[in-house]
Amino acid sequence: MKLTKQLLKEMILNEMNEEMMNPQSIEKNVTRLVSNFKRAQGAVQISMITAENPPGANEQFEWDNDTMQGYLKMDLNKFGYDYYPIIGDYGGLENSLMVVVKGQRDNNFKEKMIQLGKKYLQDAVVVGEKMSSMQTNPNIRQAQYNMVFEMIMLHPTKEGQPNMDFGDYSIDDMRTTAHKGPSVQSKKSFFSQAGKKKFIVPFYSADAEDAPQIMSNPFPVGE
Repeated sequence: MKLTKQLLKEMILNEMNEEMMNPQSIEKNVTRLVSNFKRAQGAVQISMITAENPPGANEQFEWDNDTMQGYLKMDLNKFGYDYYPIIGDYGGLENSLMVVVKGQRDNNFKEKMIQLGKKYLQDAVVVGEKMSSMQTNPNIRQAQYNMVFEMIMLHPTKEGQPNMDFGDYSIDDMRTTAHKGPSVQSKKSFFSQAGKKKFIVPFYSADAEDAPQIMSNPFPVGE
C-alpha cells in the first residue's frame, strides 16, 4: 500500500486525540502548560520540535514539509508522547510541535528528541525539564520550580543525509523563564504561538530578568 499524503494525514488524525486537534483546546492547554512551568503541576518535560525546513532543503536536496511533519508525528505517537501543534517564528514561520510529558518523567526524553531532530535534519531542538529545589530560607517552606530549557544544536550535514551521531550536539543557550504577557503578543518574530496566544522562551536575551535562575541542589521533578 502506497503511503500517500492523504493516507498519512488520515493515519495521524485517527491516532490523535480529537480534543488536542481543536484550535481552542490547543490554545487553552498550551497556555496552561506555560503558566505551570514554575509550579509543581503540569508538564515535567517539554520539547519544541519540527520536521520542516531543515538547512539546505530544496536547494541541496528535496524535502516535503507536510510529509516529513507527518512522519514526525507518527514517531511521536510510537513513543507514546502527547503533543500540540504550534506555530514557530525563528526567522520564518513554520509548523512545530510542543511535546509534553506529565507525571512520571522519561529518563530518555532528551535523547529521543535529539534523535528525532537529527533524523529530520534539523538545526536545533528545544528541550525543557522541570527541576525543583527546597528553599534555603527557613521562613519559606515551599519548593521552588523551574522548567530548565536548553537550545540544543544538532550539527546537521545540510546535504540531505542525517548526522545520526547522537553524541554530536552542543548546548547553545539555557533559560529558566518563559513569557506570555501582553508585550509578547505584539512580537513580530522569534515567538511560538498556540491558537492566537504567543509565548517565548527568551533564548539569547541580554535582559537581566531573562538570565537563567540558579537553583541550589536541584533535582528533576517526576522521578
